[in-house]
Amino acid sequence: MNKRFMLTAAGAAATGIVGSATAELVNFTHDLDRWAGEHAWQVYDADMNVVASMYISASQLWYAGASVTASTYYSATSSHWGTISGTMDLAAGDYNVQMQDAYSDGWAWGSFVGSLAIGSGSATFASGASASFSFTVVPAPGALALLGLAGIAGTRRRK
Repeated sequence: MNKRFMLTAAGAAATGIVGSATAELVNFTHDLDRWAGEHAWQVYDADMNVVASMYISASQLWYAGASVTASTYYSATSSHWGTISGTMDLAAGDYNVQMQDAYSDGWAWGSFVGSLAIGSGSATFASGASASFSFTVVPAPGALALLGLAGIAGTRRRK
């Protein structure tokens, strides 16, 4: 009886390790036109929960659920206001991104068209009030290896 309990406890511990190993750092790049204050976007998981977003508040850009790692800003004479890059820590699964422009003219100014790329998905936003795209986060091979080890540990029998 004690051995069966020990195997169950080991299996539970392995599952906990695997559960935390399924999140992945996903890169994003947001190219903003001169009217950056009109931009907004949200990342939805398969259950339609917002897991990351970008919005304007008090004349500042805010990135929720994302870590900004680099930013480049251009001169006032450029149609391209800036490029913001960073990462998001997302669980494996399917995601949908909804992009909005508050003035309903897209993320475009002059010859520049703004865009958003997250993981394996991306979209430009030349005109209109909204655009969208989807992407999938796949666990890294290391996470899959941990899952395999958990399976072996859970099925191992002691004599």
